Amino acid sequence: MNPVDVICRIPADHPALPGHFPGEPVVPGVVLLELVQRQARVLAGFHDGPTHWQRIKFLRPVRPEQPIRLHIEGTADRFSFTIRTEDGDAVARGQCRHGPLA
Repeated sequence: MNPVDVICRIPADHPALPGHFPGEPVVPGVVLLELVQRQARVLAGFHDGPTHWQRIKFLRPVRPEQPIRLHIEGTADRFSFTIRTEDGDAVARGQCRHGPLA
């Protein structure tokens, strides 16, 4: 898989946002992971099917509509990712692999 860099935004009307958190909306971590997984499959050829997240770190909150830069690199069976703000500050990072638990 070639390294992938893409700029994304989570829309303010995303269905996971209401109630998370009232007055101070924050994008849930699971929404960020779903975005990573979707981009890895579509843009980088990561296998579809069971995935196992490893060493996930959420370092700072992401707000709705905030531009974020997603970087993914690895193979079709395993990849690492970093999500950064426009200023380059890391907001999340981790690894994912495809296949049964070992």
